[in-house]
Amino acid sequence: MNANLLKGKMAEKNVTQAELAEAIGISANSMSRKLLGKRTFTLSEAVAISNYLEIDKPGEIFFAAASQIRNEKR
Repeated sequence: MNANLLKGKMAEKNVTQAELAEAIGISANSMSRKLLGKRTFTLSEAVAISNYLEIDKPGEIFFAAASQIRNEKR
């Protein structure tokens, strides 16, 4: 997951971590852990975030780490 891109989208929409957490039905602490990379977002959470923040290309945010790992193994 690319937390910087997600945080950028949050800033564009003027949405705090706590507001986003409430909007998708998780605790603020859980949102913080997920943005720090200590936990991963579920598919339903990623969809809810994408809808709430009107993200056109969620793959760039939620699947960036997997792409980077794959490229590093080559």
